[in-house]
Amino acid sequence: MNISSVKVSLTGEDLLSILNDFVKVEGLTLKKVEVDEEIKFYGSFSKGITIDFVAGIKLARIENGIIHGEVSSFKIAKIKIFSLMRKAALKFALKELSDMGISYDSGKVVINLKVLLKDVPYVDLNISDIYTRQELLNIEVSDINISLLGTLIKEQPVEETEEDEEDPVEDFSDVEKVRDYYSLGRDYVEEKLPQKVKTFSDYLFIIPDMAALLFRLLKDKRVPMKTKLIISAAIAYIGFPTDIIPDNIPFIGKVDEIAVAFFALERIISDVPTRIIIENWEGKNDIVFVIKNIIEYVINFTGAKNVEKVYNFIEEVMAL
Repeated sequence: MNISSVKVSLTGEDLLSILNDFVKVEGLTLKKVEVDEEIKFYGSFSKGITIDFVAGIKLARIENGIIHGEVSSFKIAKIKIFSLMRKAALKFALKELSDMGISYDSGKVVINLKVLLKDVPYVDLNISDIYTRQELLNIEVSDINISLLGTLIKEQPVEETEEDEEDPVEDFSDVEKVRDYYSLGRDYVEEKLPQKVKTFSDYLFIIPDMAALLFRLLKDKRVPMKTKLIISAAIAYIGFPTDIIPDNIPFIGKVDEIAVAFFALERIISDVPTRIIIENWEGKNDIVFVIKNIIEYVINFTGAKNVEKVYNFIEEVMAL
């Protein structure tokens, strides 16, 4: 059965029913969908423990049947996640959907309908337009092909991929980790955690693990003295009870504690070999790479760039 075109209006309940039928991700449960200026998805994700979330998506455009949108809001357990951390968290949370034609990058969501419906033998279609109005999701559909017997044979959709030259992945499985009193204390606390929480223990210990990393790097003779001075200065600045630099000083005065912290972490990533960082990192190795990706992303959206400019200026003056 072929239909040239049709216009469809979907309520939030309609959209919820369609998504629950066609989007299957282990542990993901969608409970409610609201359509307004943005489309809000209420649901939960279970992996050891259950986490409730609310995600808002605004539609941007449609090109060649591919829907482009933007994540406009995101809450976890009723706690609003600010934009920068939201983008970093969603990048990893939505990784499970990439094989289904739903991808996420830098706050943008891309839905390839051909990929999403590739294993559905009952219907094939193209989307010409999509927009929200009066609490309805309005869709203009064309080139509809329906088979009640489920005998449609579809061409495998070609996903656009960027050919990036990736550096060879180094194997760190043979790294011998540093063991000290912190290691013993961490092992003891982790052993006392409930079994359901142990799955996420490496994320729970991120802050103390990072503090231990800084302390260990300060003692490691392989770390450049310049990097140790940056770490020490950052810790001193953050720990100082009052602002060392008044806010009314142009440019420099806008440097805050968060910016200094991210700058110090970025310098560690840049100056210290990954193997040395892994050796001094108490948690699992993959957490280091998650943190590294987050820092590389956040560094461009905080005052850390101001700190870097000041640092580079001082470095140039000292080199004269």
